[in-house]
Amino acid sequence: MGTAWSPLADQGSAHQSLALALLIAAGIALELVVHAYLGISVVYTHFFYLIVAIGGLVLGRRAVLLALFFGGLHLGVTIWLTGNFVLESLLRAAMLCVVALVIGTVVDEMTRYRREIEEQNTRLQASERAFQTANRKLNLLSSITRHDIMNQLTALMGRVDLLADEDCSERVREELEQERSSINTIRRLIEFTRDYQEIGVHAPQWQRVDAFHTSTGKQEVLGGIRLSLELDDLEVWADPMLERISDNLVDNSVRHGGHVTEIRISYRADGDDITIVYEDDGVGVPPGEKERIFEKGVGANTGFGLFLSREILAITGLTIRETGVHGQGARFEIRVPSGLYRFDEGDLTAA
Repeated sequence: MGTAWSPLADQGSAHQSLALALLIAAGIALELVVHAYLGISVVYTHFFYLIVAIGGLVLGRRAVLLALFFGGLHLGVTIWLTGNFVLESLLRAAMLCVVALVIGTVVDEMTRYRREIEEQNTRLQASERAFQTANRKLNLLSSITRHDIMNQLTALMGRVDLLADEDCSERVREELEQERSSINTIRRLIEFTRDYQEIGVHAPQWQRVDAFHTSTGKQEVLGGIRLSLELDDLEVWADPMLERISDNLVDNSVRHGGHVTEIRISYRADGDDITIVYEDDGVGVPPGEKERIFEKGVGANTGFGLFLSREILAITGLTIRETGVHGQGARFEIRVPSGLYRFDEGDLTAA
């Protein structure tokens, strides 16, 4: 980028130098004509501040030399005209030096900061490229490893099924069933690593919350459970895996809710934030389990669903907690901060 833009930068620097040179020539002409020839000693010196200010922008602290030149020139002509040392002229010369020093110092510091920022950006870009390369390699390795393990598990499950079809004792059948269960558990763990790897890989985006619950596949999972949505076309800025949270909550109700007949999803305002509320009328969660259910490995199935949900939400600063009453149903509340929700494409609520 620096190479591509260097001709323009050189051209701009040449224009600045030419403009400064013309101003210096004009300043010298004013001093010699207006002051030395016409004898006017006031007003025209204000033009010197413009020269010194522009000099500070171009030369930095070196503009003090320019200020000393014009201050000395003005003071010298004053002594030559009056034959006396005039304090007022000395003060004007001193003010020129002060202005040049202040502007030059600010410009030099800004230039130094800009160079430091550019160097840091260069290092960050190099680190980001290295990180992306390493991450891409790790993802490829993980994908290949998962694929190979899943193939081996499929082959192992096939052998277990063949053995189960043979004439064997009840004890052996029980052992084979346990092996089948262990294989399924390993498969779910491998699938979890795939899902967890995807968190944060893609940029967040606006997503309609009600769309996750109206698909044909979701209706089949619900079976006879009645679904009530009160979301008003609500959209949330979140990781693209946000739909997995819907899947996990519904799966939690179906698997562990007991006698769930209805699921209700709504929202409420909490100051500038909003809270999405997921409720079912099942058995609910015991008081001592309300936080543990979000821990990795806790649960009757894989133990990763709610843990994964919390991790997905955390990517964009959303939070989830369980606030239901045991015996009356589960209640999950997802807090969405201001600026991370809206209700249509043209209305960025609280943005």
